[in-house]
Amino acid sequence: MKMIRSFLTLKLEKKITSVFLNIIRKMSSEQNDVIVQNIRDKGVIILNRPKALNALNLSMVNKIYPILKRMGIGKNTCNYKRSREKAFCAGGDVRAVVEAGLKGEKLGHEFFKQEYITNGLIGSYKIPYIAFIDGIVMGGGVGLSVHGHYRIATERTLFAMPETQIGLFPRCRRFILFT
Repeated sequence: MKMIRSFLTLKLEKKITSVFLNIIRKMSSEQNDVIVQNIRDKGVIILNRPKALNALNLSMVNKIYPILKRMGIGKNTCNYKRSREKAFCAGGDVRAVVEAGLKGEKLGHEFFKQEYITNGLIGSYKIPYIAFIDGIVMGGGVGLSVHGHYRIATERTLFAMPETQIGLFPRCRRFILFT
């Protein structure tokens, strides 16, 4: 009986530890998903969700908009780049939006509203806006990059608009910019 009790205690401790580690990881990843660097008169925004291929989530778009507003006032240029790994930005976090929608939550409404407001700000930005597109760039990543003044794509850039497969029509202006 003592052995069973210690086994159950050990399993319970592992479960509790696992739950707390997941909470800490989530909090940590949300805090560091957008990194801002100020280099003299230049602002640099780094997308930092490499395990999710830098897919945009609501936390990220809620951080990016005010960052862009501040940089538009006090900087001479705003630069976007990716964190390490292989993606500039693999679009929006569709998985989170779908899971929330299945629960009846309005995450999709909030996410797309904020993403499109941010894209609008980028399109009307007064200072030079430069996106260094390196690696995978899809959907929301395209929105963060092509609406600005300058786009620099490397030989590793993979450009895609997969949302057309689920019935979402991308903004046509994006494709005109590449012609």
